[in-house]
Amino acid sequence: MKYVITTPRGVERIASSLIKERFPEVSLKVSPGGYEGLILMESEKEISVEILEEIPEIEKVLKIKEETEELKPERIAEICGKVADEIPPGSSFAVRVKRRGKHDFTSKDIENLAGAEILKRREDLRVNLSAPDFIVKVEIIDQWAGIGIMRGEEIYKKKIGKRDSRELTNRISLVQLIYEAKDPRGVERVASAIGRSAQAFEVRRLIVVFDHPVSSEILQTFLRGVEDGISSRHEIQERSYGRRVQKVPVLVYELYQLLRDIRRDENLIIITDPRGRRIEDVREELKRRIEDSREIFIFNGSNRGIPSGCFRFADFVLDLAPHITYSTDQAITASVISLLNL
Repeated sequence: MKYVITTPRGVERIASSLIKERFPEVSLKVSPGGYEGLILMESEKEISVEILEEIPEIEKVLKIKEETEELKPERIAEICGKVADEIPPGSSFAVRVKRRGKHDFTSKDIENLAGAEILKRREDLRVNLSAPDFIVKVEIIDQWAGIGIMRGEEIYKKKIGKRDSRELTNRISLVQLIYEAKDPRGVERVASAIGRSAQAFEVRRLIVVFDHPVSSEILQTFLRGVEDGISSRHEIQERSYGRRVQKVPVLVYELYQLLRDIRRDENLIIITDPRGRRIEDVREELKRRIEDSREIFIFNGSNRGIPSGCFRFADFVLDLAPHITYSTDQAITASVISLLNL
């Protein structure tokens, strides 16, 4: 019986020592192929996954039902279909592939083929990518693939019973005053962090605004940094999430004209500024307005604040951290999390 065990990177040797203490008869390969955070375990007798998970250094354990060194997507999909025969009737499922090494196929290729193969064999099953009852898990390590089944809550339990944050963040348009500095590297660094934050929350869009003439060099540098930040975070999300992730679109607007254009009853305009009110003073009214609004515009300053004349156009001017000044690249995180935790 084989098992694929994952740990935080750099902790795999500690975890393997603890496994050996409990099960001296097992055979262990630590960091196979040089991949950190990974242990391959082989045992003549079956070992309870629950007992292995009593070791806190272990994150996940997959008991391998079938394995192959014939790394063709069609072959792996066929094996997934066979393994899925063990899923109880009427259940929902998803296929998840973790691929390590160089191959002429992608994880998505196998997930799509395997999902189709399972549905062909088991018409009583249904696909559920967000919260499946069971997961057909494929672990690929160079030229070896192991396939097993995990209960859905083993992977998705951190989400079950919690409201999806995207119900709010998908309605948020972030309005970011452009950051200006003499050093282009500093501008690009701040812009990249802003892009990563916007993409992390999967907001509706990011609107870069200016309130005075800005040099083309600064504007190009800032936008390049924003796009780089969005792309880098999006790549991580695509690898990590079991769903499609949209890249946050970026617009450029003149600040005052934007305020004129978005002043509608169905929109909510929030400006963050140290001169604003504390969230706790307007919590209930803010919650009600958020629920009733179609789109929420959050304006954040940079190394300059949003001009005070704009406050008259806002539904709320909020001081998110009284007596504390946070950096420009922290503004998005501070403002979005504040609304998520109302």
